[in-house]
Amino acid sequence: MPRFSDSEDADEEFYSYQAYCHNRRRTLMSKRFVVFFLCATLASAVVVEFLPFKILNSNVSLRSLIKKTTDLQFGKQPTYAIYSNSPKEDHLVHVKNVLSYLGYRRVPFEDDWDLLWAHDYPYLRLPERMKNLEPHQTVNHLPGCGFLTNKVDLCTTPLPFLPRAFRLPSEQEEFLKYAMNNLGALFVEKNNQHRLIAIRSPNEINLDSNDSFVQEYIQNPFLVNGYKFDIGAYVVITSVNPLRAYIYKGDILFRYCPVKYYPFDPSIVDKYVVGDDYLPTWEVPSLKKYYIRYSGSMRAAFDAYVRDQSLDPSGIWTQVEDIIRRTIISKEQDIARLLRSYKTQNFFELMRFDLIIDKDLKVILMEANMSPNLSSAHFKPNSLLYEQILYSALNLVGIGSPIKHKTKDRYERWNLE
Repeated sequence: MPRFSDSEDADEEFYSYQAYCHNRRRTLMSKRFVVFFLCATLASAVVVEFLPFKILNSNVSLRSLIKKTTDLQFGKQPTYAIYSNSPKEDHLVHVKNVLSYLGYRRVPFEDDWDLLWAHDYPYLRLPERMKNLEPHQTVNHLPGCGFLTNKVDLCTTPLPFLPRAFRLPSEQEEFLKYAMNNLGALFVEKNNQHRLIAIRSPNEINLDSNDSFVQEYIQNPFLVNGYKFDIGAYVVITSVNPLRAYIYKGDILFRYCPVKYYPFDPSIVDKYVVGDDYLPTWEVPSLKKYYIRYSGSMRAAFDAYVRDQSLDPSGIWTQVEDIIRRTIISKEQDIARLLRSYKTQNFFELMRFDLIIDKDLKVILMEANMSPNLSSAHFKPNSLLYEQILYSALNLVGIGSPIKHKTKDRYERWNLE
């Protein structure tokens, strides 16, 4: 007869056969209940797994839900279209690869697609079509995110982690006053269209220009083997009302300047500006062993280097998350106001926040990029990172076949803010 224990004197205590039978019946009933509960939970999970994440957290109509569920039930292949002003699509290779993996078929932009992947911002050229999307249609840009990704708008926002910036020509007097009060400061003149970055002295800057703005230059960057670098954190915004944003935690993109920072020479742009031909992690001497020999990520290799300098890197990533959170919140009302004119809210935004770190491990935000570069044309090893980001982001908003993947696996690389 089985024995059960519930005290230190268990060896001397035995249940009677009658008590045993009664307990056994209760156990069997409990097991039946557990089996029933698990079956009910599984059935519910199957239904929930079919529901796109965005639908579960928005006011998307039942019509959209029925269409998506019916398409899955009857095996209708979902479709996508691409909107891009470029005649070539080399920069979209990984986008097309991932959508193919997820079972999507490409159709012309004029057709009835389920997903529009727009590399270029579609709302200015196609306002009526974007404002009248069908409930089943999703677009990879969020109307109003220009408040975040426009260089001038973002850099002149009064946030403590942004270097001081001035619009030209409207704020030239404020700029001159600031320069006079900070005689040791250097300034970067930035083109409004994301081109032509150069360090200038105040008397070299065209204060009447309508094409550029000026921003204070951070003179004390943290260096790795003497190289300046920036970091790129990938973020997805899935909703504005309520606000939901996610940070990709699988890795961080590190880009190192190809020329060592010291001796500093502002005429050599490669010392302080990251270009297309940047120095990758696997070519930085002190990071090679961590990235190649130990198969670490870019972030893991950097963290190991920081620890080698007897410093703690954990505070860096706390700052990164806080900066992203506060930046998005600062533009939340502007985006929400613009969204009111759209019939549906079937939008999401995948962007990259670019940041730098100074010698005191203080993180500074430089910009946020709409349609961040996801091309591995320059660096093939980045292809895995880009496809992981795309796959995770698309499944996060319910695109693809999430029923085949565990919920935990689908979301564990993202951190809700």
